[in-house]
Amino acid sequence: MEILVKIMKKRLNEQNACDDFIKILKSLTDIGYEVFESPDEKNRSTPDIDFVLASSSDENDKIAVEHTTVQSFEGQIKYVKRWREIVCSVNAACKERIPPDRYYFLAAPREIVDSLVGESRVQFVSYFSSWVAKTAPTLLLVDSYMQTEHEGQKITLMCSGDDPTTLNGNVWGMPQEPEDQKALQSERLRRAIGDKLPKLTKYKKQGLKTALLLEDVAGTLRGSTLSGYEGLEEVDYIVVFVSNEDRMIIGNVLKEGSVWHSSLPGNRRFSRRHGLS
Repeated sequence: MEILVKIMKKRLNEQNACDDFIKILKSLTDIGYEVFESPDEKNRSTPDIDFVLASSSDENDKIAVEHTTVQSFEGQIKYVKRWREIVCSVNAACKERIPPDRYYFLAAPREIVDSLVGESRVQFVSYFSSWVAKTAPTLLLVDSYMQTEHEGQKITLMCSGDDPTTLNGNVWGMPQEPEDQKALQSERLRRAIGDKLPKLTKYKKQGLKTALLLEDVAGTLRGSTLSGYEGLEEVDYIVVFVSNEDRMIIGNVLKEGSVWHSSLPGNRRFSRRHGLS
């Protein structure tokens, strides 16, 4: 009797995070890596890591890689997706009306995003397209911002710098942190790390280097936040990605070997200008 074995395929965000980590490694170490195997696709009996990377110049130089998505509260992924869809409509109406040498982030709380359906969404997009087009030219310094109110809630537009590849001349959606962000994030992060670390530890004992790739839905994870979690000191690389529609648009290297970057150096921040997906 023929036995059919279901092969688990990688999700697009997992594959993109791994591909971009390989690009970051090349920049950090000047060593080329490629995917050697995907243990979780072969091991169907116990939880296993997502990837093993192998150096193109040293067959003994391998890195065990585990990816996970971190959300601060139930439904955050849906909230972020809906908000980015709304801001995409705002951005389309702002084309060629905002500074072409800057890019911007627009943030709104979950309560506002949840309320934007039907005609209210159409009116919101119309009003804020005009507001962004009028306000953006006054915000040219990095991290400068302007706020306005909508139904008693603050909407924030922030200038986020100059990226000559694909970011400039656009406004992007950014999730807004809830008031209890730290507490919510801490609990979910503790669970995520607790699930992932044992898998990496197994490979660490076999002599492989290890990497934890955190896809941060909120875009708020910092080295100072992560450094206090037990077990992470044994991980060789910790990279926090911010994604948009499964593509990694920002990658921050928070840990290399024993070094934690609580204040992130510029050469440990990666974006599309560095070739990220």
